[in-house]
Amino acid sequence: MKLYLFDHCPFCVKAMMAAGYGELAVDYVYLDNHDVAARERMVGYNAVPILEKADGSFMAESADIVTLLMEQSRHRLAPAAHGERICEWLEQHQQTVWGLLFPRNVRLPLPEFARAEAIDYFTRNKSALLERSFEDALEDSPAYIAKAGQALAELDWLVPPSKRADVRLGWDDIHLFPTLRNLTMVKGLSFGPTLDAYLDEVSRLARVPLYRDMAC
Repeated sequence: MKLYLFDHCPFCVKAMMAAGYGELAVDYVYLDNHDVAARERMVGYNAVPILEKADGSFMAESADIVTLLMEQSRHRLAPAAHGERICEWLEQHQQTVWGLLFPRNVRLPLPEFARAEAIDYFTRNKSALLERSFEDALEDSPAYIAKAGQALAELDWLVPPSKRADVRLGWDDIHLFPTLRNLTMVKGLSFGPTLDAYLDEVSRLARVPLYRDMAC
């Protein structure tokens, strides 16, 4: 099987987590961010991640991909216990997360941004979502980091898998870890010892590396 994706995309990270935690033989193919036509040829519209199954057919939608991959694994995901709480947290802090991540995505050596056209495409579209330039957002990093720190403090209920009664990864992790993992690309953002332990453990179990070594 092949998984077509962007490294920075939280929906793609969900699929990567399932492949890694499931210990499945899945090849990762990183697409150029601007190459919409490639995605449309596979599934008929602009989407990532895209899974190419063993029979050569394609499927999109991250939750469906996670479900299919886990069905092929000997591991199982724990049921969601905090789904509504996680959705509310992600929605409430979306603009802060975007303000930190979008300008940094194109500054990291990620495969989906290897070409200038890909950086231009992403910058144009995501600046419109932010309603400001990446340069202005980066200049306001201290304010964004302060808001993100307050947001992270709200996750005081979150504990590493090793501290749970059920030490498996679960659907809560599938939905929350991708955003927290991506925030590790922000230099100067402190997670605190419990969230750091959570990130380390889930990263290891899901075989999805963090961005700490390239934070900017």
